[in-house]
Amino acid sequence: MKRLILYGLLSVCLLPSVFGQAVEKEGLSFYSHRLGQHVSYAVILPGDYDTSSTRYPVLYLFHGIGGDASTWMEYGNLARLMDKMVQTEGITPFIMVMPDGYNSYYSDAFDGSFPYEAFFIHEFVPHIDDTYRTLNHASGRAIAGFSMGGFGALTVGTRNKALFGSVIALAPSIRTDEQYREEMPQEDWDRQWGRIFGAAGESGAQRLTRYYRERSPYHIFLRSSARDWSHLHLFIEVGDKEETLAASNDELHRLLVRKQIPHHWQVRSGGHDFYCWNASMPDAFRFLNQHFPKSGTPVAGHPEVSSAIVSTVPTDSGEVRLYMPVGSDRTDRKYPVIYVLGNLEQEKEMELEKRFRSRVDRCATWPAILCFIPGNVSLQTAVAQVEAQTPQIRSTQRMRALVCIGNRVGEVVETLDTGNLFTGIVWVDPDYPETAAADVAQRLMAHSRYPWCWFELSPRCPNYGFGSRLRLELRRYGADPKFRSRTHTDTDSLFFWEEWLDYLTNRIHY
Repeated sequence: MKRLILYGLLSVCLLPSVFGQAVEKEGLSFYSHRLGQHVSYAVILPGDYDTSSTRYPVLYLFHGIGGDASTWMEYGNLARLMDKMVQTEGITPFIMVMPDGYNSYYSDAFDGSFPYEAFFIHEFVPHIDDTYRTLNHASGRAIAGFSMGGFGALTVGTRNKALFGSVIALAPSIRTDEQYREEMPQEDWDRQWGRIFGAAGESGAQRLTRYYRERSPYHIFLRSSARDWSHLHLFIEVGDKEETLAASNDELHRLLVRKQIPHHWQVRSGGHDFYCWNASMPDAFRFLNQHFPKSGTPVAGHPEVSSAIVSTVPTDSGEVRLYMPVGSDRTDRKYPVIYVLGNLEQEKEMELEKRFRSRVDRCATWPAILCFIPGNVSLQTAVAQVEAQTPQIRSTQRMRALVCIGNRVGEVVETLDTGNLFTGIVWVDPDYPETAAADVAQRLMAHSRYPWCWFELSPRCPNYGFGSRLRLELRRYGADPKFRSRTHTDTDSLFFWEEWLDYLTNRIHY
């Protein structure tokens, strides 16, 4: 069993004591009779939910193709964003609900095989209203989504405007009629569009079925007028590096202008990724705050003091320490994990955790579990046994990263020979023979999704040549490792800790 202890480094929370930290609930499910299966979902509750009788507005968050109910939770960091904006801007807190949308485009399949919209409107929204203290009327409900979820937010929000008062669409995956008629290859079109809206195997105008036009956001607005949308608030943003979606979203915007339908519109710097969508979310929350009913806005109070939590986990070769995100004891969500391989004193570990937590509190990066592995514990043993005992870890290669300090390079390479465990590795003054650099590069690149690498070398590194050579060998394979070599007066080899963690967490959430 793990021994949970609170350590003595205290920090000031972002939130007033009367509010507290938002609570993230993951792994929930609801049985749908229409779909004939359980549907997973996640919820973020305002920090004062358990201590108040307030009813809250609700924001439903739709993910994109390939995502699931955990996507917004992991990549959006929305709980901390809401906490921060409640404190600094006084926005009204609200409930966030993230259902699994599969690859449905949040629409009913034309052949009746998967009636997702009917499930969402007639089963899921009533379930949320029955389960949580919601404001169960249109002005208290909103939908947001990115990519496929942006299409879903627009089509579900506009087709059910008696239920929703606001729609936020980030790079919605919509098509102009020309794109829809001509998009190729046919197999991909059939799998994405024909499967849901009909006309699989068709091309040209035959694809523009009545069923599709009834659900296409562009066609919904095309056959309406401004007075039809007087009570629906629209927010649409897209990145300037979009490809197919640049033309289709611009055409939608121009249609709305021509129809004199009020809407927020912005093209911001970015592509089809969470770097762009996360940059939109503060404005999206301010937009919601303008239109949600005011309810239960917390008053300022004295800041509460909170302690991070250390979990000591036994392995076959010794103990390791996990530093859990603040609030992880109040949630059942899962987190990425960053392993730190090196002989550090616990006092140094606590300092590094505090520095990381400070960036998380400012919403400058995402929360993660830190696992410090001492010299007597093997890396491979630690990863396997820590994750077997720690259900809070999101145990996938994508959600696992490593900081390797000093002379444990051989151990890392041997571990990677058994499987590609890490999405990114920071090598800090790696102490290994320079002659092994070509072999190590080959072994790293043997994986189809090889770990991205960052090299931090100080002039005093015992085997400076290894790290420098390994970086060049990786470039020969087409990789793009980051390389830093600098002299600084601080004798702390972890001086650039925040920079490394930003690199790893950005890789995890790329």
